[in-house]
Amino acid sequence: MTAVASVEVPAPAPVSRASRPARVLLALLGLLFAYGALSLLDNPKGTLGTDTGGKLATVVTMDHRGTFDPNIGYWAERYDPTGRLHPLFYTSHIGDRWVNVTTLPMVVAARPLYALGGARAVLLLPMLGAVFAALAARALARRIGGGDGWWAFWVVGLASPLTVYALDFWEHAPGVALALWGGVFMYDVLDGRAGWRAALASGVLFGAAATMRTEALVYAAVLGGVAAVVLVHRTVVRRSQTWGRNLQWGIAYAVGIAAALVANQMLEQALVGGAMRAERAAGTAGMAGGGASLRAREAVTTALGLNRFEFRTDWVFGALIVALVAYAAVKFAATDRRDQRLGMIAVGAAAVLYGLRFANGLGFVPGVLSASPLAAAGLAVGWSVRRWRGVGAVALLAVPVVWVFQFTGGANPQWGGRYLLITGTLLVVGAAVVLPTLPRAARVALVALAVVVTASGVVWLSQRSHAVASAMQTIPRDDGSVLVSREAHLLREGGAFYSPDARWLTATTDGDLRRAATIASDVHAPALRVVGIAGETFPATIGGWTRGSRERVEFLPGLDVVVVTYTGG
Repeated sequence: MTAVASVEVPAPAPVSRASRPARVLLALLGLLFAYGALSLLDNPKGTLGTDTGGKLATVVTMDHRGTFDPNIGYWAERYDPTGRLHPLFYTSHIGDRWVNVTTLPMVVAARPLYALGGARAVLLLPMLGAVFAALAARALARRIGGGDGWWAFWVVGLASPLTVYALDFWEHAPGVALALWGGVFMYDVLDGRAGWRAALASGVLFGAAATMRTEALVYAAVLGGVAAVVLVHRTVVRRSQTWGRNLQWGIAYAVGIAAALVANQMLEQALVGGAMRAERAAGTAGMAGGGASLRAREAVTTALGLNRFEFRTDWVFGALIVALVAYAAVKFAATDRRDQRLGMIAVGAAAVLYGLRFANGLGFVPGVLSASPLAAAGLAVGWSVRRWRGVGAVALLAVPVVWVFQFTGGANPQWGGRYLLITGTLLVVGAAVVLPTLPRAARVALVALAVVVTASGVVWLSQRSHAVASAMQTIPRDDGSVLVSREAHLLREGGAFYSPDARWLTATTDGDLRRAATIASDVHAPALRVVGIAGETFPATIGGWTRGSRERVEFLPGLDVVVVTYTGG
């Protein structure tokens, strides 16, 4: 039996060799077309998460006002100057602006697209992000394992969590694309194919990625550390490198990162009058280490979680699935026919466990490994390829740091560990490099499992987007009444339907609800409509308002809300 550590892959082809441009262009257009076709399953006004809703609300307002100013306004500012009851949770009051966006370049780029084709047109940005992330994966695979790299392109593009993020107006796919291309340029530097210009480009790309996803800074730091170790070894041990060149490359890399961050801060100062991204990063850093028990729990969730069972049962199921897929990949990499059969049995067992997960309905699969079988396979067999090991080291060394700094409280409602998408994608590349060496049946089994899991995420997004959009077409009324949400993120989820003039408020406490009722009276609203999760108790009276009719509405698949209308005032 051949050990996994001795799996052979083709020698790396010279990167300078021209690839057929027509074939590359057709592949890019083909993947983009596939995303476009899949997006037709969704309602673009329904989203994968509340952050997307905040961005859509900003783009809608920018288009309505014909400006690039991200100010979403606040209709009740006169009565609530601090914005405690602002309908869109996480809205910041910066100067005279109300801002509910953390990634300014994304909404600025989306504004002209929205003017052309509405909410569906802005999906071009995440789609292009995923397309170029897949292209970067191909570039890495060619450098690591030789060949044409198309396995990496297609499995990253259509059989990984990036497929799901390509279909939602979130910045994850563009952020991953920028970081992966930053890794490609640094790989060329360390491989002796490029010099300080590539190091500078790598830094700029990572800095740009950080304007989209703060965790990109973690990967930039880890990559810089791994690169430093490699270069010092070459300088001291192999004497094939000079200290002067090391310093030149390091300075270029750091300058590139800083230049991109400064450019983004200048954009924020120009359009908002404040440093949004820097403050968000500082706030994230300030929370590091807090709530160690919760962080450990969410670390397990974002690694292995299935979001279906009680916590301990959930992670055990997730760990078993990941172990089965990893075991199958190891057995497939062997040459013994008995090992091949064992691998098939393991894939079948993993498929059964996934079936149990989805038996009672779809939903988020938050684990980076449980949502991406190919990432689990790459974690097991990627190390068999020597030239991938540095990439794998960066992918894994960043994980505990991301866990320490990631926002807490939202581990379950996400797909594929969204803070760890760079790690997951690099692990998929590790699997893609080995896939061509596996028997055909093994390749089909692993890729088919990954496609099925990814497809469940695509279908879940479709169900979720239609449910949210339908609910937001039902819950608000254009009759002058004041709509108050008892849930923090409910109205932000429906940000595509937001208007600065819409009489919406969010009141999560009883005191806030009374303040909202007072505002409704002050503006002489004909009714006060309060929405909360089904099963919640609604008071008989709120100030001078008296409880009346109620309506039950499905807001998300499996989650209903109740809208209670109060009259009197």
